Amino acid sequence: MKSIIKRFALFALMLAMFGQYTTVQAGDVFKFKGRSASAFFESIDASGCIITGGSVFVSQQVFHNPPGGGIPSAEVFIDLFQFDFCTDTPLLSASGNAPLAKPDFQVDGTLASAALNATVNMFDFVSSSSFDVTVDLNWTATSSLGHQNSRFNVTFQGCHENLHTNSAFRFAEASGSISDGTTNFTPLPSLDGQILSAKTGDVSHGCN
Repeated sequence: MKSIIKRFALFALMLAMFGQYTTVQAGDVFKFKGRSASAFFESIDASGCIITGGSVFVSQQVFHNPPGGGIPSAEVFIDLFQFDFCTDTPLLSASGNAPLAKPDFQVDGTLASAALNATVNMFDFVSSSSFDVTVDLNWTATSSLGHQNSRFNVTFQGCHENLHTNSAFRFAEASGSISDGTTNFTPLPSLDGQILSAKTGDVSHGCN
C-alpha cells in the first residue's frame, strides 16, 4: 500500500516539474487539470513456460495559460511483453501510443470507474515489426477516495515560482482485453490499477 501511495506523490511531483518548465517558457500563470488511469497485467499460459504482461497508462487533460483558452489533449501508452522461461527466449517486447478522441476515455466523476476503447499501433522490438491492438478496458474502484495536496516552491536566479497540486485517487481493478485479433494480452484482471484526478495551479515571476 505504501509503495502505491508513493506513486501518486511522484505523479504530483512530475506535474510540478512539468508546470515549472512550461511556465518558464509560456508566462506567469499556468493551470492544469486532468484525469488518468493505469493498470499492470500479467499471466502465464497452460504450459507454465510463457509469461505475458504489460502496462497501460491513459490520460486526458486541459492546459490553460491565461489569457488564452484551455488546450485539451488525451493519449494512451501501452507496453506489452511475452517471454518463454523454458527456453529463455523473448517472444515480444512492444510499445505504442495513440492520441484519443474525447469519447475514447471516460472517467466517472467520483473516480468509481473508467473505460477505455481505442486502437493503438504497436512496434515489436523483437521482430522489428508493427501491429495494431484493439483496447477495450474497464476500471472498477476497489478502495475509498483518497486525497493528496502538495506545494512546490522555487527561487532561482530571480525566478520565483509557487505551484499547488490537488489530487484525488482510487485504487482499481482493470479488466477487459488488449487484442491483436488473435491473442488477448490481458486475459486476467490487472495486478495493480489506479484512477487519478489532479488539478494544478502555478504562478511565477521573473522566469521568462
